[in-house]
Amino acid sequence: MIWGIIGAMPSEIALLQTQMSNVKKETISGLTYQSGVIRGKEVVLCCSEIGKVNAAMCAQTLALRYNVGCMINTGVAGCTCDDLTVLDLVLSRDLVFHDYDWKLQEKYHPHTSSFPGDPGLIALAQKALAGMSEHIGYKLGRIATGDVFVEDEGLRRSIIERTHPDCVEMEGAAIALVAYSNQIPCLVIRCMSDNANGDAGMSFDTFEKIAADHSAKLLLSMLELAE
Repeated sequence: MIWGIIGAMPSEIALLQTQMSNVKKETISGLTYQSGVIRGKEVVLCCSEIGKVNAAMCAQTLALRYNVGCMINTGVAGCTCDDLTVLDLVLSRDLVFHDYDWKLQEKYHPHTSSFPGDPGLIALAQKALAGMSEHIGYKLGRIATGDVFVEDEGLRRSIIERTHPDCVEMEGAAIALVAYSNQIPCLVIRCMSDNANGDAGMSFDTFEKIAADHSAKLLLSMLELAE
């Protein structure tokens, strides 16, 4: 099986790149896809750049050009729940859009307003977390996606009231929609870089790299454990 791995920013794939061997690069529609081997598994790694459209374009290329057997989106997010803190993780129980009309989404393709994380990938991630030497707090929860960096308390409250997420970010649900449409197992891994409030920008600048590496370390452990 080929693992399709997407990070939106260079920091989110940097650690993974250092672990790749037999690397071959291909540029499609302006994005660079790196094929190679990590921890004995075939992977295609891509930095999609930020936002839903870029993420969906990247995911569809992984599905059609590379015929990946699963998709993992790794990276950082803003926390919107009370039982996690900065540098904790969220594994995608499900994903939704916070800036799209759910009724329209249910009426038209793909006729659903939420996208579940794959049970097998969730179980593998939980097993990997249990075996890691570094303890990282985590939650199986809801991730809400929209084309905005949330750093306003009013917007944060509005998103929580409408979608009840555990964290917010800018790509996950778009990738999950593409995976769902192509019947490809998908999991989104997010490490909290901030609390999606008025201090989000400063917190993000401080913790982005550490949070990105936390997500990547979990993915490396998953690759090592996978059969």
